[in-house]
Amino acid sequence: MKQIFVVIICCGLLSCSQQKQFPKGIEHVVVIGLDGLSSTGFHAATKPCMDSLMHQGAYNYKVRCILPSVSTPNWNAMLCGAGPEITGAVNNSWKAQDFSFPYPVMSQSHSFPNIFRIIREQKPDAELGAIYQWNGFHNLLEDELLNMSKTYPTQLETAQKSAEYILDKKPNFLFIQLDDIDHEGHSAGHMSSKYVDFIEETDGHVKLIVDAIRKAGIADKTLIIIVSDHGGIFHGHGGNTYDELTTPIIFAGKGVKNNYLIKQQIYKYDLAADVVFALGLKAPQVWVGRPTRPAYQGFDEPDNLWQDLDVLPSPRYASENYTSPFSGTFGDEATVTILPPEGTKGEIRYTTDESVPNRTSPVYTGPFTVNTTTVVNAKMFNESGESVKVTATYIKQ
Repeated sequence: MKQIFVVIICCGLLSCSQQKQFPKGIEHVVVIGLDGLSSTGFHAATKPCMDSLMHQGAYNYKVRCILPSVSTPNWNAMLCGAGPEITGAVNNSWKAQDFSFPYPVMSQSHSFPNIFRIIREQKPDAELGAIYQWNGFHNLLEDELLNMSKTYPTQLETAQKSAEYILDKKPNFLFIQLDDIDHEGHSAGHMSSKYVDFIEETDGHVKLIVDAIRKAGIADKTLIIIVSDHGGIFHGHGGNTYDELTTPIIFAGKGVKNNYLIKQQIYKYDLAADVVFALGLKAPQVWVGRPTRPAYQGFDEPDNLWQDLDVLPSPRYASENYTSPFSGTFGDEATVTILPPEGTKGEIRYTTDESVPNRTSPVYTGPFTVNTTTVVNAKMFNESGESVKVTATYIKQ
């Protein structure tokens, strides 16, 4: 009798454990990808829709990009659960079905298994879609896996057509890619007023999609994830600065914690694992990504979180035309203006003798002038950590 009682308890505990294996009740996942949205830009913009999703959901500002910090490697990592060393997606000319790279494994169609294939194999009748503004996104897809795969020329039309598809088909998984924040970064300069203004305009396009989910009657069983492929600095990206490598993420909807800052470190290739986890599916062993479990109710942060020093966003040097100030010439004197990173509190400390600033270096309190050739190094410091140094060289003619 005692043995039977023990077996019943063990079965009950196993049942509870299995119930916590996945979030419950999520039948639809909509990923909204905002090309070129940096965390610094996200902090600077006024964005009521995304802020509402964030405050009602879970979020993180330090999602780390794949190198190089350009679109194809990062979008593909999100779809494939692995980086370019595994998929071969090392630049924007890469295509999914070229089979010019020796994957560790591949499908019958000579591609590395992406999220659409995993869902299709485990949920054959699922409605799967990809709607995207950037034509290059199509290079990452296998159309035979999708019910909808289409590109549109403008961001507004891409958002509108995504909303129509949601209302009509109520997809189980939809990946939307909106491209114009990146365009503004290239044309006007990252962190220029036009760049920040367009993040605010994009918030309205995100609202069109969110409203469609509600109108379709599926909001109570839908997970929305907002992501970005990379950030940027000055008029470009592709390097390894904080602003290029660091982007935000928002989880909102069914089963997500309320107003929760996720502590687990998140990488681009984690997104594929997030989608299969939310839908209660099994990820392939060959994927590197891991789901962001702490975003969901009933799931805790990992017990092995690294909790020493934070790497802070870097300060930046003011530049009227948002081109690199890392070298430049002047006549009689030059004014040095250093701006704090958006969304981070602390002190900027600097040096003018080419040494690396530390916590005893002079505190930057406002613009100052130099009248000889000078190398200025600056770093951000607060109680939790510090940034890498940023350098500007002012050359007297």
